[in-house]
Amino acid sequence: MVASFPTLDRLLREHGLEPAAAPPDLVERLPAAPEFAVPVLLGLDADCHAVSQALQLLGGTASRAALAELLHDPGGRLGETLATLAAWGLVTLDGDGDGSTVTSPHPDGLWAHPFGLGRPLADLTGEELKTLVRGLGGKPRGRRAEVLTQAVELLRDGAAVRARVARLPRRAAALLESMAGGEPVFEHVVWYGAGDADHPIERLAEAGFVVRDGWVYELPREVALALRGEGWKPELTGQPDVPLIDTATAMPGDAHEAAGGGAVADGMLAATAAADRAEALIELAGAQPISELKAGGVGARELKRTAKALGVTEQAAAFWLDVALGADLIASELGERLVSTTLADDWLAKPPAGRWRALVESWLALPQAPTFRVTGCCPEHMTPQAPPYPFECGAGDIRQATLRVLATLPPGRASTPEGLRPAVDWRTRATREFAHAATGFVAAALREAELLGLVLDGALTGLGRAYLDGADVDARFPTPSGTVTLQNDLTAIVSGVPAPELAVLLNGCADLESRDRASVWRFSETSVRRALDAGTTAENLLAALAGVSAKAVPQPLRYLVTDVARRHGAVRVTTAAAVLTADDPALITELCGTRALRKLALRQVAPTVALSALPPDETLRLLRQAGHAPVALAEDGTVKAETPQRRRLPVEPARALDAFLTGAEPGTPGEALAVAAVTGQAIVVVWQRREHYMEDVELARDTVSGYCHDCDRDHAFQRARIKEAYLP
Repeated sequence: MVASFPTLDRLLREHGLEPAAAPPDLVERLPAAPEFAVPVLLGLDADCHAVSQALQLLGGTASRAALAELLHDPGGRLGETLATLAAWGLVTLDGDGDGSTVTSPHPDGLWAHPFGLGRPLADLTGEELKTLVRGLGGKPRGRRAEVLTQAVELLRDGAAVRARVARLPRRAAALLESMAGGEPVFEHVVWYGAGDADHPIERLAEAGFVVRDGWVYELPREVALALRGEGWKPELTGQPDVPLIDTATAMPGDAHEAAGGGAVADGMLAATAAADRAEALIELAGAQPISELKAGGVGARELKRTAKALGVTEQAAAFWLDVALGADLIASELGERLVSTTLADDWLAKPPAGRWRALVESWLALPQAPTFRVTGCCPEHMTPQAPPYPFECGAGDIRQATLRVLATLPPGRASTPEGLRPAVDWRTRATREFAHAATGFVAAALREAELLGLVLDGALTGLGRAYLDGADVDARFPTPSGTVTLQNDLTAIVSGVPAPELAVLLNGCADLESRDRASVWRFSETSVRRALDAGTTAENLLAALAGVSAKAVPQPLRYLVTDVARRHGAVRVTTAAAVLTADDPALITELCGTRALRKLALRQVAPTVALSALPPDETLRLLRQAGHAPVALAEDGTVKAETPQRRRLPVEPARALDAFLTGAEPGTPGEALAVAAVTGQAIVVVWQRREHYMEDVELARDTVSGYCHDCDRDHAFQRARIKEAYLP
């Protein structure tokens, strides 16, 4: 299950690095950097956090027996938790059984206050120890070691310590309870000349419960443990139980059968529809780019237009915009409009499973919730932001935790966002950091996963479970169909998923009406004329349709194609502003007298020739709008094929760090630069025989940039000329 939720891969991508391009030895060493290890650890569950903190309390290295003694583990989860930490490179295991040694690559630990505990007495100064002993009713004597022993003895009797708490003023006792419960450090700023001897923290200092360092007061570890009681131990709980509902009752039987029964539960219909929606968005952004607001993002009016074009709700339209941008299928042009990219053509050429997988991977990597676009860190940050640009919040972590929880439920069993919350809370700390939006983020994860076919009615589909288990999902997608059934009612039906080349043919000469378990196109005069406008002939079009048809081309379709072709080109438009020619003089006379064409200001200059006041493109449009079927002529007099214009914005698929890692052997400047960029570590770059101590390093294909402490300014160095770089 860990491999299905690539937290490490996601972190690499956030730093601009494709995981597949990273040398294995580099990836193995990355978790040793605290800047990189902390996000990885926070992506794991509460039991992993507990074991990590316990190991830090024990000095970074301990036997498994010592960890078991420190922790309360009624479910026997220690072994599984250690294996998870080891899989992520956060601990190393030496040996088996209780005598095995567990070691952290971070000697100082990753937690500021493990289990909410402050510094141990052994880390306090002699004066701090004397103050504490004196406050607890003792008389400090001797050297520091003797005073330390006195303090330990005074705190050994937990009942006596708790009895002293009962004699504290109410406010001081409440503050002490808070500090002992997980907030061991308290900052109390007193400005010069001001005094507050009655402040609760001062009373705690006088009573020997906290030690003071300037304005900072800290509750020592042994004091907190005495207050928590002798029976207190950190507990490995495992995932909390999830209240279940049966998906069979979530959808009435008749509705379930009408919707496709097993195909719905398997998620394939939604997965197929997801690829269709993304394809429709690509075509929309290619033919009619989506305008952006000056402040960034797609406004309400344009979002409504996009939703109508895709045939979805505005909330779903925002989802597809976010996913398409994340997959590089669309991109911003000058911050003014969203346009389809060159990578969209690569995506369109993929098989159905490849298309779907790219969309799912894009969604999993998004930091925001596309259908609940709020930050959620406080009540003031609950206003939705315009799609499709990403922003940092806890939605990405909560999404992956939600899927993890769903994967633990029995097949066919579901839950609600509220029912999932306790288990999601155990899986990620993000629900605490973004508490105001946490349940909304869980609901968004379910809603969005349903759009992709991963979830249905709060339960994983067969496709979703297979994907999260790391199974091969390609076989679940039907083989694309290269055959069409042409009907007498001028419709074309393709069962399952049409092959890309078949879809191109049908989209060029017919209009897509619906796509479900079968796709339906309809032929019309307009659609056939569109194919003829693109340069084909009636004979070629009928031959192409016959080549993919399961039976002979129906007579009504043959009549339609030949009739449109007979009238096609009866009027020809060439450049003047525009010149109209026709074989029939009566037709020219009719056009010049038609009120619907008065904008063209047609003027007959010969029996078969008329001039237009508007350019050829506009003349063609107005003639077709009036019901005629004109064609455009090239300068040599031949019929000019009209290819639908679809814009594509060039996008580079490669990422900046890939170039640095290509051929970067261990110990080389390229590897050091890559590690600094990924982990955020400082690095020394030697440039023109001078050393530059740099932070915030960013890598482009040809340059290395960052802030130089030696020069107190930003630098941008040419990558090819950096001969030496190393991590201090």
